[in-house]
Amino acid sequence: MNGEYPNRKVLCDIANCAFEVINNLLARDQELARELRSRETSSHQIYREESITVEMATELRKRFPNQVQITLFTPLEETRTGADWYWRIEKAGQAIHARVQAKRVQRTEFGQSDEFGLIDLDGPQLIQLVEAARQPPTELAGLQAWLATYARFDATPPCGMSDLMRCGSHRHQSSCRSHQPSLWIADAKTFASGHSQQLPIRQVIGNSVRLDCVLPCIGEQDGAGPEDKGFVLQSGLGSYEECITAIESNIGLRSKFKGALRIQG
Repeated sequence: MNGEYPNRKVLCDIANCAFEVINNLLARDQELARELRSRETSSHQIYREESITVEMATELRKRFPNQVQITLFTPLEETRTGADWYWRIEKAGQAIHARVQAKRVQRTEFGQSDEFGLIDLDGPQLIQLVEAARQPPTELAGLQAWLATYARFDATPPCGMSDLMRCGSHRHQSSCRSHQPSLWIADAKTFASGHSQQLPIRQVIGNSVRLDCVLPCIGEQDGAGPEDKGFVLQSGLGSYEECITAIESNIGLRSKFKGALRIQG
């Protein structure tokens, strides 16, 4: 596809803005959790996935109003804790969209670095996520199931380039920002099982792609990229507006979604 450099640059900036927001929250969490948590708690963190997602999405909307749109669905009476999100990436007339569950790094002790943390995975919940994506309403055809992980971690993307500006699919005219990668996306099928488990963050990252690889490089044809992990743009999907209407008009579906995030390249 070989998209225009300016489009790659703004998509790279969006990814790094997301990293900046997540990094700040996880750093504050790491610094203050010991002080703010009671002695009786077993938790070593402050911010839940829901808070991180909303903070990230709203900041992206604020900084990139022409490329980012968010929709928060009207909550029903039941609790919305742990509700999924609808994420959509659009580029050059094509799109990829998914039902997303987000997980954040869990620390086993106060002040622990993210690289030594764990990810709590609810196996049956992920199976439900995958099954729901396999049989979506007609308006949501092509829906995928993603696991999004919030953790500060350095890992080489699928192209093998530690310097992204040397990757032909990523490269753009101005240099990248330098925020540490902290949002990783994986096919949820990789982790769906009949039991819950705690996995080392390194194992989860090894099956994921960093956002600053997914956004600028998806749909490009130069070398390995997000496609190697199953992130492929599609033609003929319903529009963002049609998908939002489908979610809002279905009470059962709406109760399972917190919001929607759209990123346009």
